[in-house]
Amino acid sequence: MNYLPTIFESFLGEPRKHNHETGQMAFDCPACSADKGEYLGDGKGNLEMNYNKGVYKCWVCYETNRMHGSLENLVKKYGNTTHLKEYLLFKPDYDYTKKDSERIIIRLPEGYKKLSECTSKDYMSDLAKKYLKNRGIGDDIIEEFNIGYTITGDFKNRIIIPSYDEDNYLNYFIARWFLNKKTKVKYLNPHAEKSEIIFNENKVNWDATIYLVEGVTDHIVVPNSIPLLGKFLSTNLKEKLLEKSKAFIVILLDSDAYEDAIRLYRELNVSDLRGRIKLCLPPEGHDPSSIYQYLGSKGIVKLLSSSHNLSD
Repeated sequence: MNYLPTIFESFLGEPRKHNHETGQMAFDCPACSADKGEYLGDGKGNLEMNYNKGVYKCWVCYETNRMHGSLENLVKKYGNTTHLKEYLLFKPDYDYTKKDSERIIIRLPEGYKKLSECTSKDYMSDLAKKYLKNRGIGDDIIEEFNIGYTITGDFKNRIIIPSYDEDNYLNYFIARWFLNKKTKVKYLNPHAEKSEIIFNENKVNWDATIYLVEGVTDHIVVPNSIPLLGKFLSTNLKEKLLEKSKAFIVILLDSDAYEDAIRLYRELNVSDLRGRIKLCLPPEGHDPSSIYQYLGSKGIVKLLSSSHNLSD
């Protein structure tokens, strides 16, 4: 008996179709359904997956670069810890190569403009800067991280924070809604597999203390940090840390993610990294970006100074 379909059904609901021979299944896309306010499913069945190949794709919101990639990432995004453990236990050994991912060329979205180059005549750039200023983000960070915005295309009305690999090539970006008008989708992702990249690897000093944070808004205010883009450690990042890091590695997640922080601590505190892993816990109800918003760099310095080892 193949347990994989049962795992996906437990958090995606009843499949719209299922071919047991090929491993192909179709579900209502949770992202599309949420956009329409139909949280029990929109009845379209646009999310297709193949559990024999380990991949999925929504034929609608794929076009906005959101829903596609590996099934492991789908489980991480919409399942829970139990679902992930079961999936990793029962999944086949997929024969992945890096060919497909190497063909993906990331470009900044249509209409992207650097905020540091915008003039006061640009009304929408003023709104974008005001949004960032309200979060404590000033011109120095805007320029350092090449932060921009766009008001056209699939990523319109969003702050754009690019990521560059170790050779300074664009490999990802975060697109965050900045208008006061509410939206059901705060973030959109480009057509790339985020588990394959290390966000802003070109800025990492592997010889100094490295801080692992959840999101990009934490990353831009915490020195020498790497955003996990979630709460899980990718295989790629783990291998890089084992291979290249020379100093301490500090787990710095949001205050509501204590158990996840402990899990990451245990995962990394092995082999050559043993004794070099620390934990840093923000005050309740806060994350690094909110601390920076209210207390600035002094608040971040105070937070980082509380990093500590976890007694086994």
